[in-house]
Amino acid sequence: MVCDYSNLRGRALDWALQAHSQQWISQQTRLALETCEALSQAPPAPHRPLFVAFMGGTGVGKSSLLNRLAGRPIAKSGIARPTSREVTVFYHRDIDLPELPLQGVTLAPHDDAAQKRMVWIDMPDFDSTDAANKALVLQWLPHIDVLLYVVSPERYRDEKAWQLLLAQGTRHAWVFVMNQWDMGLPAQADDFVHQLALAGFEAPLIFKTSCTQALDEDEFALLTHTLHELATQKTGEQLYYHSQKARINALKRQLEKALAEVGEMTVSDALPVHWTKHHHVFAKQLRQGVAWKFPALTAQFAAQASEVQATSVELNLWDAWAQSRFDDVLNETVLYARHKQLPSGPLDFQLRAVRANARKILHDAVEWEIREALAKRGTWLARALLKAVGAAEVILPLAAMGWVGYQVVDGYYQSNQTHLHYLSVDFAVHSVLVMGLSWLVPFFILKKCQPSLEKSALRGINKGITRGLSALNMAVMSAMSAFFTQQQQQHKALTQFVSDCDALSAQPLSVEANSPLARMLIFERE
Repeated sequence: MVCDYSNLRGRALDWALQAHSQQWISQQTRLALETCEALSQAPPAPHRPLFVAFMGGTGVGKSSLLNRLAGRPIAKSGIARPTSREVTVFYHRDIDLPELPLQGVTLAPHDDAAQKRMVWIDMPDFDSTDAANKALVLQWLPHIDVLLYVVSPERYRDEKAWQLLLAQGTRHAWVFVMNQWDMGLPAQADDFVHQLALAGFEAPLIFKTSCTQALDEDEFALLTHTLHELATQKTGEQLYYHSQKARINALKRQLEKALAEVGEMTVSDALPVHWTKHHHVFAKQLRQGVAWKFPALTAQFAAQASEVQATSVELNLWDAWAQSRFDDVLNETVLYARHKQLPSGPLDFQLRAVRANARKILHDAVEWEIREALAKRGTWLARALLKAVGAAEVILPLAAMGWVGYQVVDGYYQSNQTHLHYLSVDFAVHSVLVMGLSWLVPFFILKKCQPSLEKSALRGINKGITRGLSALNMAVMSAMSAFFTQQQQQHKALTQFVSDCDALSAQPLSVEANSPLARMLIFERE
């Protein structure tokens, strides 16, 4: 389980780093995943001792309890040290301590064979204003099996230690000691039991002790006996797997939160529909907003096409107003995605290129269509008719000249045969008129029916705007498609992580119900 969980946690952290950089999850979620604890050790080896730590607020008597257990003053207590600022480890000298953070730690070895299965640790006061105390406690917690939560009648509602209990409750076994009970009241013990019930302990183990006065109901001996009974190989393994399952479930909860931030796949159809609706409105507004520029542009393109104007025409259809309106539509789409519980950051990132290139996309489309319109003026039917008239402008004069020539030759032949007059003046006049009209009529039609450059340029502008808006729509749709593809990939990776957590959370060793160990644990509800 160690290798599998460590690998899963490492992959999840790598994913979180990548997902946060792409804005799929928030920094808070990434940090929450990073705070998921790694496994501190492999399953306990045979003869591994039980690590029991005294934890509590200032002045509740933790050090005094450890000194009473050791039978000698191994930890400073009372006036000599009103606030615990160091860790003291009381262990059998034959025990090889595992890899523990022992720097600056007070080691107190002993030769008591009865204590050989136990390692007792006195922790710093958690409620101290010194931040180093809290950091030291958190550094040692992964190595602890049982936390001996020591309180006093006056300080059993300590807020800082209580927050630690709520945060770490499922990862450790807990035994509670109401120390200084000679000054306590039954109502305080009952209230303490009620507070523990709120934290999840149904029947907590609570022992009443006093290190200053002899009490008939002092339960220190019962406390040590209970812990010694738990110092077995089976209990160590049960505690290990219980702790690791709590860590796996904590990782799973954070992954499920990240999954919620990535968003549901079921809303992928709503976003394109919303965009299409607003795109139609934007297209209409854009046409109306730039229509006043058409006359000047058509005149400039017509002059350029007729070589009256040598300089190029600068398109300025997509100005600051058009860009602002386009940005508004894109921002509205991003806000709608956020309303649908989709991460807006990755979508906005995909749309950045469209924002930056919108002007170029529209102007390229308009310029292409204008050039096309000026090169092919008029409709295809009008162009076909003009081609026919142009052909007639050549063919008809040639046909007229051919007919006149034929009449001249034929008249000459007839005059020789019949001695009639050779061609009259009327024939010459009519011949000139026929040839002139055969050329002049097609020429006049071509001149008068030729589509104007201005109208052609205007048609090109309108077609170009339509084409440009379509290209912008396709670019936004492509950005959305890339967004949903990435979302699917993130969703798939997270779903696999959660599934791996479920596979790892199977607990090999169960804890018997109503056993002392079961009363020391908080079991998470599935």
